[in-house]
Amino acid sequence: MKTLENSFERDVTLPESGGGSREFTDPERAFLEKYVGTGWENTPEGRALSRPVTAERVMGPDGGFQAATGKDAVSTDDAGATAPLGTDSGLAAKAVSGEDVEAGLIAEEELRLVSFHVSDQVFAVPIMLVQEVLRAVPATKLPAAPPFLAGVTNLRGRITPLVDLAQLLGIPVAGGGQADNFLIVCRLRDLQIGLLVRAIDTMYKAPQGDIEWNIESKIGVSADLMAGLLKTGDRLITILSVSRLFQKVLKI
Repeated sequence: MKTLENSFERDVTLPESGGGSREFTDPERAFLEKYVGTGWENTPEGRALSRPVTAERVMGPDGGFQAATGKDAVSTDDAGATAPLGTDSGLAAKAVSGEDVEAGLIAEEELRLVSFHVSDQVFAVPIMLVQEVLRAVPATKLPAAPPFLAGVTNLRGRITPLVDLAQLLGIPVAGGGQADNFLIVCRLRDLQIGLLVRAIDTMYKAPQGDIEWNIESKIGVSADLMAGLLKTGDRLITILSVSRLFQKVLKI
């Protein structure tokens, strides 16, 4: 049976290569102008972002997987892992082109999802919108940004806002709690964001019958960021809306 890293190798979108010499996209520049200001290139933040950070990939399409231990452990429990379906649904391409991703998810017969821990709660996102999973990287702080933006970094030449999901979703984190050790990099249109999470949980191949959509009226805090609920065994896992996450983060 396929393990988590085997499935991830097959299913994720290929990240861009290169050392950071590419031009920033219009959405990337708009983000920097919003939170750093006009002329951001000449600010300390702008100069820091001109150089890509060194990122350690945990899971990605080249098959590179480095096992972690203890509180950093990445689960490879086959109970939730999924074998690849063998054909690409095309949702990743729709995400890059800006098409309606949420409608596309609902239309799929089955979805591949990756679940993860935010503090002591478990959430999931569609794997076809995930570029890669990294260990947490250094971030350039943005003084004018809202509290849920932990900062921004340069990943292979792409400006990448880092989102503190616990802060954004209003999830309490006890003093001295476990750190956010991983970064799930998601891409939509011409920008990518990194979701800070405590640990990766597992992978699911979920038929539509196991997913309930349009759940806003059934949950409370941050309901606008929730796309659906996955029912698997005795677990109930909230599926985050990646497109609404981007809207919340960027507001551009």
